[in-house]
Amino acid sequence: MKKLFFSILFIVFALPSFSKVEIKILEPLRFEYFNTRMLGSEKIAGYGIIEIKADKEDFGKKLVFKFPKKGLITNRKKWIEIEKYDMEVPNRELILSQETTNVKFYAVLNRRNVDKGEEADIIEGKYNGYVPIVVSQYGKLDEVK
Repeated sequence: MKKLFFSILFIVFALPSFSKVEIKILEPLRFEYFNTRMLGSEKIAGYGIIEIKADKEDFGKKLVFKFPKKGLITNRKKWIEIEKYDMEVPNRELILSQETTNVKFYAVLNRRNVDKGEEADIIEGKYNGYVPIVVSQYGKLDEVK
């Protein structure tokens, strides 16, 4: 009986401290050809948008995003390797300060990997792939007075 009382008491006091940060992909990764000097003439960049929703209790928390070094996309006939993933935030770290935040993420692939002399019916089509994004959440420390 005593254990039950303490466990209920713990849940009642701990419940308000739990908050929820929702992360979803607002716009999926889409590739377009950019002829810029920064990427080089042989690169294709794709971008997508991640939406982050947080409560006011979550303001000040730090989110760290981790991407794989390389990835793959396919049209079920051909596989294309993605060279690099990145985000528009520096060091892939974000400190929550708004209820809704939209963050762009990027992927770069080599244009030569798309067409290696195959027939058009193999190359054409809608390419799909999955990006495993690992999000770590760090809370701010409460100041002891």
